[in-house]
Amino acid sequence: MLTALVLAGCTPSGNAPATPSAPPSATQSSPSASADDQALDAYNSMWDVIAEQSHSSDPDVTALEPYATGQALEFAQSNLEERAADGVIARGQPSHSPEVTAVDVEDGTAEISDCVDTTAWLQEDAETGELIDEKKEEPLRRQAEAVVQKDGITWKVSELLLGQIGSC
Repeated sequence: MLTALVLAGCTPSGNAPATPSAPPSATQSSPSASADDQALDAYNSMWDVIAEQSHSSDPDVTALEPYATGQALEFAQSNLEERAADGVIARGQPSHSPEVTAVDVEDGTAEISDCVDTTAWLQEDAETGELIDEKKEEPLRRQAEAVVQKDGITWKVSELLLGQIGSC
């Protein structure tokens, strides 16, 4: 679905694909949650919405707004819209293993490194339901780097960069 966005991810083998669920509410700061946890919550919530909306031929790209902003929001929304316009939807889920690599509490930013595995996130024709690409034998993994920013009390992914297939 989101081939440009991530239909070829990176996760160490053994990680199960994410299960679809209702996306959580916007990731707000709380005294008990660390900046690392809040940044990861925003990142994971963004991916949950991307996966959920990739299953629709009419994705609600505004559903990303509580979790993403700037380049990351534009990138995810445009990829969802382009795939839908091409008559392509997704089946399955990506899996990933994000880790916070740096946090600047004073500036309210966190950097996340991830290996997104899209082996089980298959593309299908929205009209016929036929798979466009069969499930690959080799894992489809790519490195993802993200910046998550705190804007007041809400954390949002502001930058999302994806590497080539096989980059992790």
